[in-house]
Amino acid sequence: MGRARKDRVGTSSLTRLGAELSAVINRVRRAFGPVSMADLAGRPEILQVERQVTLVAWQVVRGQQPPEAWQQVLAQYEACWMQLLGAGQASRAA
Repeated sequence: MGRARKDRVGTSSLTRLGAELSAVINRVRRAFGPVSMADLAGRPEILQVERQVTLVAWQVVRGQQPPEAWQQVLAQYEACWMQLLGAGQASRAA
């Protein structure tokens, strides 16, 4: 495979991964509704999972991780946000 083809595959893959991440972010935003996510964005668990998302994205694009690893890290990212949402709702209800 020539260099141009490799670059195109990587770009295409990165574009696809970005679209999949955007879909997750949009689901999280809808779930949060009027609740601000900004207050939670700096939480250590969010920062950690965001670092993991970035790392795995590059690893998948480079062929160092299978696509399943990307799906798994996206699920973890979404679950982390939803856990914080649930905890916030519980504290507001108390």
